[in-house]
Amino acid sequence: MKPIRTLVYAVPILIALVAVPATAATDPNLLCHKTVVKQLEKYKKTHLKLHRNCLDKQNRNLIPGPCLDATAEAKLSLTESKVAAAIAKKCTTTNLSTLGYRTDCQYGAATPGVGGACAALPVTSATEFAACMMCWKGAEFSRFVSTLYASHATEVCDGAVDDTSPTCSAVGCTSPLPTQRDLGDNAENDCQRGMAKASLNYLLKREKILDKCMLLGQSYGACLVDPKAQLQLAKAETQKETLILKFCNNYSPVADPPFCCRTGMGQSCTVATSRADCVDNLGGSVSEGRTCTMGTCENTPGPNKSLTWWEHCPINQPCPGPTLGDIDGVIDCVDDVAKASSATCSASSSRTARRVRRRRHRRRRPPRRPERSRPRAARTPPAVAVASTAVQAA
Repeated sequence: MKPIRTLVYAVPILIALVAVPATAATDPNLLCHKTVVKQLEKYKKTHLKLHRNCLDKQNRNLIPGPCLDATAEAKLSLTESKVAAAIAKKCTTTNLSTLGYRTDCQYGAATPGVGGACAALPVTSATEFAACMMCWKGAEFSRFVSTLYASHATEVCDGAVDDTSPTCSAVGCTSPLPTQRDLGDNAENDCQRGMAKASLNYLLKREKILDKCMLLGQSYGACLVDPKAQLQLAKAETQKETLILKFCNNYSPVADPPFCCRTGMGQSCTVATSRADCVDNLGGSVSEGRTCTMGTCENTPGPNKSLTWWEHCPINQPCPGPTLGDIDGVIDCVDDVAKASSATCSASSSRTARRVRRRRHRRRRPPRRPERSRPRAARTPPAVAVASTAVQAA
């Protein structure tokens, strides 16, 4: 499965700094850099958590939607304000320029949707810089969330899943579009919740592992083949796969799963063109995972249940790509989307980290002291000599 490259914005979101000596603790550029990393990390976690919690509640009909609701929007706005204020407190535009950030917000293509809105943002202060970074990060994270919550993709992306979306980076190959609906408080939603939780946690762990590797000044590509990082990534993948299989082992992705429209006593039914047609026009109730056969709701044959999800991975290229087919295909797709998002957030951070390291290494060394004639050996008291010898031996 070849990831589509046009979906990934080259956003230089600096995740990690290289290790620095204690004497550099007061360097204003490094203090700014650390602040940017820390504050954008807070924004990322808040953004993903709020979307996951809101969509999980909406699927169970605990809130009406759409997500984010007013409460979640207020929390995200508060986080954005705090992040911008914290960055502005420690950074100046000179610091940011020294660290390699752009003086504009053109980190990606100026698409008709959110890409154009982000690219047009001014960056004349540290506060505006923070808004620029959160704009691009929010677009990428919303794309990832809309991929996971396929039955709410249009809602998450504010009406469009292509490059005209005002919220998401283009999702990619979206045909056939999964049925957009609330799943209900049922087993299918349990699968959706478990998969989303596992996938979002995996993305955060993956970025953390690679960022820690890049603390040593290695490139993103080098960290992908670093033995220690590979072991940690394999462990994170195993944890993700185990959790997804726990909830979704007998599910297959289907864009429009079967349903039965019950319109009478018992299992009596009427064929409906859609779920809305069943409820609004026929006055019936929807029974998921069943079909109306000769006037009676019957279970769908086959060992697997249907998960309302993409039948082809959205980042396939060319479209539509291979059919996912089963839950293993879903897991592979989640891997590809997470890797694409991780690469977007990390590729430029390693370049800037190396740039900072080279700048420190180029600092002028203190001049050597002039050589002096060898002084006479100082006499060492016997007790001190014995102690020194013991220390060296230890």
